[in-house]
Amino acid sequence: MLNLEDFMNIRDLKQQGWSVSAIAGELNLDRKTVRKHLLNAPQPYQRGNPAPCKIDPYRSFLRERWEKGVHNAHKLLDEIRGRGYDGGYSQLKQAVNPWREEGRERAFVRFETGPGEQSQMDWGHFGNWGGRRLYGFALTLCYSRMRYIEFTQSQDIHHLLSCMVHGFRYSGGVTESVLTDRMKTVLLDQTGGELHFNQKFLQFAAYYGFVPRVCRPYRPETKGKIESTVRFVKQNFWPGISFASLADLNQQARAWMEKVNGQVHATTREVPSQRLPQERLLLLDEQPDYDTSYMEDRRVAKDCMLSYRGNRYSVPFRFAGKTMLVREPVTGGRIEIYSDIKVIAEHRLAEGRGVMVSDPAHYEGLAEQRRARGPARPPEGSPGVVELTPGPGVGRGFLAPEVQQRSLAVYEEVADVAAI
Repeated sequence: MLNLEDFMNIRDLKQQGWSVSAIAGELNLDRKTVRKHLLNAPQPYQRGNPAPCKIDPYRSFLRERWEKGVHNAHKLLDEIRGRGYDGGYSQLKQAVNPWREEGRERAFVRFETGPGEQSQMDWGHFGNWGGRRLYGFALTLCYSRMRYIEFTQSQDIHHLLSCMVHGFRYSGGVTESVLTDRMKTVLLDQTGGELHFNQKFLQFAAYYGFVPRVCRPYRPETKGKIESTVRFVKQNFWPGISFASLADLNQQARAWMEKVNGQVHATTREVPSQRLPQERLLLLDEQPDYDTSYMEDRRVAKDCMLSYRGNRYSVPFRFAGKTMLVREPVTGGRIEIYSDIKVIAEHRLAEGRGVMVSDPAHYEGLAEQRRARGPARPPEGSPGVVELTPGPGVGRGFLAPEVQQRSLAVYEEVADVAAI
């Protein structure tokens, strides 16, 4: 009697096109047994012709939009509802799911680029540390397979660009193009075939002279080199790692990179560091690094303090009432305050909110300046100056609050509101 394993193997081999004799030889069974099983095997259930579906008239339109890269089901639902579709979301999902599977199962040819033509970058998630998520940035030069990895706790545009600058410096230059997935820090959206890039990322690309490129939707194989790098880091560097700080982690990552970039690569059969000189990179030479810092304009209050990220910081008193530029490097820990291009103050970055960070030196000379100027006095005739009749303790020019005349009805209205 056949066991379940033989039963399944016979069926699977037959579906693959094997003959009865070949199946019998492979499984060491009698041909009669195999033939008997195949004759008596239950036939798969065949559904009859499906009933008409509300989505049917829109399938050709959906397929056309799908081929143009519109793969968001909610967006497609909005579009066909604008064309008269009154069915549900589930019918749409059933219609497009086979197309998603096509993208996942499609075979592909490995795409290789020449020296200096392309690099690929991506993020990987490495759990949490210090109560915050931990990310690994990876950059790979496609020709030489040189790898760069850096850990951060933010994926915002400032950290992305900072990691890219460090990766360029590590490799010694920039490739003609940089390929990434459709992350929001790079690509804001797509209208038809038109890509709308993040303007800050475009400025960064122009500064270094590379062309930004993004993968086609649901085609991860187009950036397979960086996908394999992130996976390689998770399998070969991350297990069992321990570190005291982010700087410690990145120092260990740097030492590990030096090691793996000096070993034979499984695909090229060459050592990445030895292949690197063949890369025709756009050399950085003496070009200054792109400033990836957070920068915001802030107005200085009369107390010589400005607000930044929920905390207050002092500046020299002579800048009261003026607008300053606050610069916070991605590395964190401090801020610099600029007037034009000159640094006028530096502070440690306060933790939490509602903290006041003050430098006593910023107020030095303020008292002397006030005494030298004498008491402030508006011009005669201006609001707020009242000439009083001389009397005990009162002299001419005494500053009094400005008084406005109001109708008694105003005060009656205020009293009515207060009584409610």
